Amino acid sequence: MTTVGIYVDGPNMERGLWDSGDIAILEKIGTLLVEYGSTLGRVVEGRVFVDEATIWRSERTREDYERRGFVLVESKSFRHIDPRTKRVVFGKSLTDPSMHCAVVDRLHDEDCPDVFVLATGDKDITIVLDYIYEHGKRGSVLGEANSISSFLITKCDALGFGCHIVQLVARSMKAKKAGAVPSAETSAELKVTDAEGRPMNMESYLEERNRRSNQLNPNNIAYWRARGYSERPKDWERRTRKRHKR
Repeated sequence: MTTVGIYVDGPNMERGLWDSGDIAILEKIGTLLVEYGSTLGRVVEGRVFVDEATIWRSERTREDYERRGFVLVESKSFRHIDPRTKRVVFGKSLTDPSMHCAVVDRLHDEDCPDVFVLATGDKDITIVLDYIYEHGKRGSVLGEANSISSFLITKCDALGFGCHIVQLVARSMKAKKAGAVPSAETSAELKVTDAEGRPMNMESYLEERNRRSNQLNPNNIAYWRARGYSERPKDWERRTRKRHKR
């Protein structure tokens, strides 16, 4: 039987789903990933890569990971002085390279999973996807809707790997349980899917994703035009801080 390994970029999932307001999905992300992985084969392992600065927005998220058998792998996080606030804050961490090395190292084991489910939206993982492909294994990426890299989507498409949106997978799995959609053996073939698990036009999806992303970024003119401005105000940073304090 096909075996499946699930590798999660913890901070990436935390930030993305929290910022998008999908708290219910975040608190059950471990369960969702196992359910999705089970459609591809038998899930034999799960690892969540975090760093010492990882903020659990909800303890239910960590508890769900542990309940579903995930191993938490913690890495070093580095501090620096924020030039604006003059405070010591956490910055870069070794979470990404830790996850990447773990997958590449696993590819050399005799009991290596046949399929790697990678929960991340970072484009850095594309290097790892090449290694998975070269070793004759399959990959499937799940990323958060507003933060998944368009380059990552394109790379998955080029390699013939699945690339899915976490929020849409959550809806699709819920619909499947309710009997609203057929049991899809073709789930591994889908790239980007809609709420019913049907393939979406990639060009249309990327245009919509980029539009939404720009409208949420105060540094982009689209953000201000969506709020009635013709141009970005000169004091846009002050206005942004004031808006966030409300």
